[in-house]
Amino acid sequence: MKRIAAILTSLVLVFSLAACGSQQAGTAAGSEAASTASSETASAAQTKTEEQLLAEENDILTANDELWEKVFASMDKNVTQTTLNNNYGDFLMDAVDNAKDQFTEEEYASLKADADKIREIENQITALPQDEATSQSAEENGSTFPQFEGKDLDGNSVDSSLFANNAFTVVNFWFSGCKPCVDEMDDLDALNQSIKEQGGEVIGVNTETLDGNADNIATAKKILESAGASFRNIYFDPDSEAGKFALGIMAFPTTCVVDRQGNIVGEPIMGGIDQEANMATLEKLIADAVASDTGK
Repeated sequence: MKRIAAILTSLVLVFSLAACGSQQAGTAAGSEAASTASSETASAAQTKTEEQLLAEENDILTANDELWEKVFASMDKNVTQTTLNNNYGDFLMDAVDNAKDQFTEEEYASLKADADKIREIENQITALPQDEATSQSAEENGSTFPQFEGKDLDGNSVDSSLFANNAFTVVNFWFSGCKPCVDEMDDLDALNQSIKEQGGEVIGVNTETLDGNADNIATAKKILESAGASFRNIYFDPDSEAGKFALGIMAFPTTCVVDRQGNIVGEPIMGGIDQEANMATLEKLIADAVASDTGK
């Protein structure tokens, strides 16, 4: 579920090379020092892990979070894993261009600059040795939903044990300004009702409520009520592993199936389940979870 670019390092390297070029008349010792500094900088860039690079992406998006929320809210609901297979920076560039009428020239330029930085970071992630990138991804994302303690939107305590009480749990990540997220609420509620006989449950996680903000919780509850959706929505500490997991999601809505042991079944589904293909994928994941369920 990782966010599928280290511009600062690139700038440092550029400035280092520029300095070397402007000081060609300097001493041999000076040239050697500049070369050493450049090598050390390049070496530092190469030792960055995928987790560190993804953290840089998150920092870039967080710095302009209000603008990016507008971009994500205006995205076409046909966001799938196939859409995100290419460089995520290019994906964001296209999303910004499609929503450019909503922004001032200054805001548009800022968003484009962010997307360009993320594209560069994604290139660095792609360049990581395959075994390092793969092991880091497995370590970061794994196949297990991070354990948590939190509350539902009515203030009742919840924790990871809810998975053990279900044969499977469909976890849907959304935020209030996301139109595709809101559009699928009635489908999610209908799904929640239909899977009860199988021992399943739909759980929503609105990422804007993770810090327990009362206004954001009230907004989320109002959206659910307007959609006639009664399935449980929960939140947990944004600084917890589960919180970081949720905040690392960059395509909304995203839905995953979790089995009784807390393992994520298959791959997360990006895009609304009101799309026929996504619903078919979800039904297959549910069937897999039911088939492998060994009971309590």
